[in-house]
Amino acid sequence: MKTAVFNPYAAPAAAVADAAPASGEALFFPVSRLKFALMSLATLGLYEIYWSYKNWKCVQENLGEKVNAPIRALFYPLTSYSLFKRIREQAGQAQLGEGLAAGPLALAVFLLSALSRLPDPWYIASLFAFLPMLPVQSAVNELNRKLAPQADSNASFSAWNIAGFAIGAILLFLALVGTFMGE
Repeated sequence: MKTAVFNPYAAPAAAVADAAPASGEALFFPVSRLKFALMSLATLGLYEIYWSYKNWKCVQENLGEKVNAPIRALFYPLTSYSLFKRIREQAGQAQLGEGLAAGPLALAVFLLSALSRLPDPWYIASLFAFLPMLPVQSAVNELNRKLAPQADSNASFSAWNIAGFAIGAILLFLALVGTFMGE
């Protein structure tokens, strides 16, 4: 009778799950680049928080990591590197093209978001903090197409999207008019 000896240097014997979720749903939050850009502009950046939240929820559910999605989403300029890095790692495991430049893109998100603290009219540049997220969303969409081709691409606009876009477009217009009009 042979007894098992504990070897701390042995490789783990547990089975490792694949990156793709078993249910056939998207690995990360799918959204078309056009919808992402329009909703980010019209909601004055609030859609970026929503996008970040949805992606962190996907990290929780599909990758099995314990993260606080609401807090990470609220501070998305600070946590974007961590999210972008996870997306890059999953794209690498799926053998998708070139690697995502997570560091420079996250730095660009942080810097563009910080521009909101500038005086009139320079703060307007912060509205474009979504631009560095577009390559990330392209990688997400490509990853989802490869690993979950039957998943919804989220390219169409729902009634809530249209309402948010309409209200946000009016508020954006009024903010721009108020910025450039004298007293």
